[in-house]
Amino acid sequence: MHYQLSDGARETALRAARTMFPHDGFPDEAYEPVVRQVEAAADGDEAVARQIEEGIAGLDGSGSFAELDADAQLETLAKAEGTPFFELLKATAVVALYDQPLVWKLLGYEGAAAHLGGYLHRGFDDLDWLPDPPLVMSAEAGSHHQ
Repeated sequence: MHYQLSDGARETALRAARTMFPHDGFPDEAYEPVVRQVEAAADGDEAVARQIEEGIAGLDGSGSFAELDADAQLETLAKAEGTPFFELLKATAVVALYDQPLVWKLLGYEGAAAHLGGYLHRGFDDLDWLPDPPLVMSAEAGSHHQ
């Protein structure tokens, strides 16, 4: 049977992922794959399901994590750091959040460039924000390595 969180637990997991990896310009839909992957981790594994439920219950405490202000969410999440749920959510979010075309677009990443001839001659070699390196290294520059 497919493991699925309640609507409230899904919202808590989504808000916790947003707190761990905050991007004000990202819609909630960018974080939804994180919640789905957390649920998938519990499919057929009662121990993981229990860790998730206990972790979410811990974040919700006597209220709703999703209804806390940003500072309280961060403080609550910091207290959960190191728990199995926290580690599962963090490990899942870092992949599920950043490995999707929607997020790539939001971050300005155009995706793979092999089919466009690579990156080298498409402006990605433009380092105008760095000073030009000297064409020849002076003797003084290398003398401190002796």
